Amino acid sequence: MKSPLFKSPRGQRGAVLVIALIMLVVSTLFVISMLKTSGLELRMSGANQVYANNFANAEAAINKFITDNSGRFAPGFLTLPASSGGVINDPPTGLVGGTVTITATQITCGSVSGKSTLIFDVAATATGTLGGAVRVHQGLKTTTPSCSVSGGSAGHDAAAAAAVKM
Repeated sequence: MKSPLFKSPRGQRGAVLVIALIMLVVSTLFVISMLKTSGLELRMSGANQVYANNFANAEAAINKFITDNSGRFAPGFLTLPASSGGVINDPPTGLVGGTVTITATQITCGSVSGKSTLIFDVAATATGTLGGAVRVHQGLKTTTPSCSVSGGSAGHDAAAAAAVKM
């Protein structure tokens, strides 16, 4: 007597094929969804990298500006030429692509706690070669013997700006 190991009723022929095709469609949709998600994450990480590079460029330019002009911050120095004790605005080195514009503004010169005090705003706008722009402000407070400027007033909002290509 022959006894088949597997019995195949006529109503179930091809059921495995249909289930396999459904599983294939579901897994294909899952893969397509993951590809779209990974593409979006790649664009987001690229934008984050551009922002980080621009921010680092702006910070480096501000730090270089403050270091180069250390000891020079005085009433009205923003309007003087560098040879006469005015602003030094040399481009920083080792930065990643783009341009940086430094703008220094004398906010006020007055007496704080009995001392003559100067307050400056040093701002940098970094624009990357891959797009995007970042603006960073750094406040600077220094004491000075006097708030008077020879040949003029202490000069609120005296500004100096120079574009620095990197």
